[in-house]
Amino acid sequence: MNRQLLEFSYGLRKERKRKSFSIILYIILIIAIINLFFHFILFPVKQVSNSMLPDIQEQSYVFVTSFVPRLERGDVVFIGPRKKEDISFFKKIAKGFVYFFSGAQVTITEDKNYPGTKPHIRRVVGIPGDSIYMRDYVLYVKPAGEKHYLTEFEVSEKEYNLTFYAAPAEWDKSIGTKGSFEEIVLGDKEYFVLGDNRKNCSDSRLWGSVNEKDIGGQIILCYFPFKNIKKY
Repeated sequence: MNRQLLEFSYGLRKERKRKSFSIILYIILIIAIINLFFHFILFPVKQVSNSMLPDIQEQSYVFVTSFVPRLERGDVVFIGPRKKEDISFFKKIAKGFVYFFSGAQVTITEDKNYPGTKPHIRRVVGIPGDSIYMRDYVLYVKPAGEKHYLTEFEVSEKEYNLTFYAAPAEWDKSIGTKGSFEEIVLGDKEYFVLGDNRKNCSDSRLWGSVNEKDIGGQIILCYFPFKNIKKY
């Protein structure tokens, strides 16, 4: 009788171990699928500043897709942290979950004292080969192979509006974000990005052009608040 009880107890423990192992395996598989989906297909981002007014309001939520065949002028993009760090495999997994559930606004590798570790939402206004310059916060673009400059609105694939305020006459234009600069020619895989709120935004005027590899995805939909739902 005791022998039968021992055999039953051993078999029960073995079955429990097998079930526990199966559950752990399923959890790992689900985690891997979720990470792959949010890394390569779609993830939400919260806009925490007014840098994209009037198009994307502060505290709005947008969906970003990592699958971007080609970027055009006027596209709104998600720019990942430009300061890269070597982190372990498990830290990468943890980073993916924190990144997703915080709306891409918290990352375990972020350093608040180093702006390059924080992501941004900005608009593409210049693509590789473009010659560009700015006057009074409006960008002028001469596409590769063309002879004449046009405003950013005339060459953009999408319509959008800007926010900027006229500075007082006595304002020192050397202070704050530049409203004018001389001609720049964008090289291969270089994009010039700006915030729609031209007076209150850090963008390519401060960082310089953004490399293609630093663009983490394209905004395809603003889904909250519901009154501002918009497809991009």
